[in-house]
Amino acid sequence: MSASAASQTPKKLNPFSSLLHPFDSFYAIKEEGKGSLLVSVFIVLVFFIATIFKRQSTGYTFNLADLSALNVWLIAAKTIVLYALWVAGNWAVATWMDGEGKAKQIAVVSAYASIPYVAAVIFTTLLSRVLVQEEGMFLGYMTTIAMIWSAVLMYIGLLTIHDYGAVKTLQSVALTFAAMGIVIFLAVLFYTLFQQVYVFIYTIYNEMLFRL
Repeated sequence: MSASAASQTPKKLNPFSSLLHPFDSFYAIKEEGKGSLLVSVFIVLVFFIATIFKRQSTGYTFNLADLSALNVWLIAAKTIVLYALWVAGNWAVATWMDGEGKAKQIAVVSAYASIPYVAAVIFTTLLSRVLVQEEGMFLGYMTTIAMIWSAVLMYIGLLTIHDYGAVKTLQSVALTFAAMGIVIFLAVLFYTLFQQVYVFIYTIYNEMLFRL
């Protein structure tokens, strides 16, 4: 690769720089092509694994889950699938509302913005193993702060890549949640109908076998 070609290749953005410099970082993702989709996928996978880790490894004082009833697919739906729905929903809303952000940019910004919350999931799980019941409030404080931090980063990221104003960004977020709700409702409806059709066909099949 020539020196000129190398100079034109955008340097990858350190995802942790978005935690303290969100405007500069998300602007670089939009205008300079920085930000890695591969890193974003890695963050989402860490979120998935961290959620399993929290469910199974939270200190017994704070853990009310039945450890023997782990459902990996349900956790995947609550993490990976919801992330994908958020990206797809926001991209669809942005297309309708003349947003400038591309699907890849939305995916990168959304993953980078989730870093504080993902880190809090891991950190609070580890702390729960050494804290006593009376100190459990600190776990809630940390989780709340991380959620607010991630929400603010997400808001700044969407505002930046779509080139929206403050109010329009909030509107796009609300419509994204609405779009996600519609998709989830249709998926549940389709699953219910499919299940009913399956039971109906299975019943007829058994009846035919019985008569034969």
